[in-house]
Amino acid sequence: MRIFLLVLLLVPVNLIGQESSSSMTAAYVVGAGDVLSVEAYTHDEISGQFAVENGGEISYPLLGRVAVAGSTTAEIAARLEELLEKDYYVDVQLQVEVEEYRSKPVTVLGEVARPGTYYLEGETSLHKILAEAGGMKLSAGAIIEVRRLQQVDGVATPTVQVFQTNSVRSGEEGRDVLLQPGDVVSVSAKQRYFITGEITSPGQYDLSPGMTLMQAISQSGGQGKFASQTVEIHRGGDGDKKIMTFDLGQIRKGKADDPLIAPGDVLIIRRRFF
Repeated sequence: MRIFLLVLLLVPVNLIGQESSSSMTAAYVVGAGDVLSVEAYTHDEISGQFAVENGGEISYPLLGRVAVAGSTTAEIAARLEELLEKDYYVDVQLQVEVEEYRSKPVTVLGEVARPGTYYLEGETSLHKILAEAGGMKLSAGAIIEVRRLQQVDGVATPTVQVFQTNSVRSGEEGRDVLLQPGDVVSVSAKQRYFITGEITSPGQYDLSPGMTLMQAISQSGGQGKFASQTVEIHRGGDGDKKIMTFDLGQIRKGKADDPLIAPGDVLIIRRRFF
């Protein structure tokens, strides 16, 4: 009896998931570039695949050019049936589906397995489009940006939404962020700094947003036994290199600011002299 009840409880959950997916597909609004599949029961002569042209129309047998852009597949089927029954058929029944989604592109860039252009198929979340792009690489950095042109008082204005990579990976963010045609999703690369000298674990480390000098030293295991309180930060390349010196003792006492670390910085912990 317990097993029977468990089956009854599980079945409605699966059905709900299927209905949700079906309704999402039915709500898709067709646009230029999409390819439609039209199936007419018992009438092969008006069945086939039809590309939506730039003007938003398809070229359909007997009817010629029919406007379809801006409509759902159900609305298109009803419109074609009405036009066909007016002059050619009695009680024709059509099934219209989107064969290829090509009207609502988004671009995925950066540290994903397959960067490129993807097409929205109804409501598409940030989490889903990243999965379609093969997921994020291990080299993905701390943030993901979604850039879009948004109409503000009739003017196309660039906007940027920023998400934490770890939160998107865990599912805390991204599942309820719906993308729009023309969006650009950019997954940042890991940023790093290098630390050497009198430090417990010298080497290259990941740089998190807002990391300070004291945090960088802590992440590297702390100062070595013979470390002085003097730290140099080497920043920039040839022709634009800066060397900045800081006193860790003054920073700990709150008498000096704890500086931010920049990508590519080289930190040198000097040895103290006795």
